[in-house]
Amino acid sequence: MKNQNFQNNLSHALKASKLSQTQLAEKLGTTQQTVSRWLNGINEPDLSMLVEICKILNETPNSLLSFNE
Repeated sequence: MKNQNFQNNLSHALKASKLSQTQLAEKLGTTQQTVSRWLNGINEPDLSMLVEICKILNETPNSLLSFNE
């Protein structure tokens, strides 16, 4: 997927939700390190995790992946 926009959009959505990386990780049942890797473009979430991220952050996959253009 390697999507630079995803990193930026996730960062903005996380700030807008006023959740920390650790809080998001806890809600997802993963680690803060995993969330950090997504934000730094090292790894990307799989599709099922992306859906969960969207639910928690009240976003759509299109908005996080910048497919709404």
